[in-house]
Amino acid sequence: MAQGATATRRSLLRAGLAAGTVQALPGCGSTRLPASRESPAADATAYVIAFGWHAEIALPVHAIHDPLRAVTSDFPGARFLSFGWGERNYYMGSAPTVADAMNALFPGPAVLLVTPLYHPPRESRPGSQVFEIGLSTAGLARLSSYLWAAFEKSGDGTPRHLAAGPTAGSVFYAATGTYSSSYTCNTWTAEGLRVAGVPVTPTGVVFVGQLTDQLRRTP
Repeated sequence: MAQGATATRRSLLRAGLAAGTVQALPGCGSTRLPASRESPAADATAYVIAFGWHAEIALPVHAIHDPLRAVTSDFPGARFLSFGWGERNYYMGSAPTVADAMNALFPGPAVLLVTPLYHPPRESRPGSQVFEIGLSTAGLARLSSYLWAAFEKSGDGTPRHLAAGPTAGSVFYAATGTYSSSYTCNTWTAEGLRVAGVPVTPTGVVFVGQLTDQLRRTP
């Protein structure tokens, strides 16, 4: 358990993606929000998991559409997959330093961390804010396509593995896009939700609270 807790804390630190280095700036602080929000019944449910300075998207494996469904074979037995996007060097660093955090503020290559969850997100990520997002079938298909497009592909068209992730079974994949101080993991997550039809505005979203504040107001 101690080793798992250490890995989780290290993951949360990396997931901040340098936002902590500028937390004194206006709007950088996290807003205290309810631990979860349930959406009205819909065709399918997606999840936003927010912890530390980071937000990511989780989907039930059974609801994932093609071509993203190809990724599920890397995670046998998982009930949900959580997708987190961030700055490659900082996110993958085993012991990121302040210098690494400052470098992450400049445009750089991205990485995707996919984490298998074997229980519902609220149980799998205790202490996190978990938002349940009801999606239409069409919205879920669009979100699946958005996530698939974020994977950098190898020559054979499959996602390019980079390394094992910080928790058991998780995997880092090369990602498309460029991380910067104005386009962070939270911006990327907000864009995915917008593509899926969730009424959030990605413009101006840099810090996690700027996304979760919108989710709290979403009917």
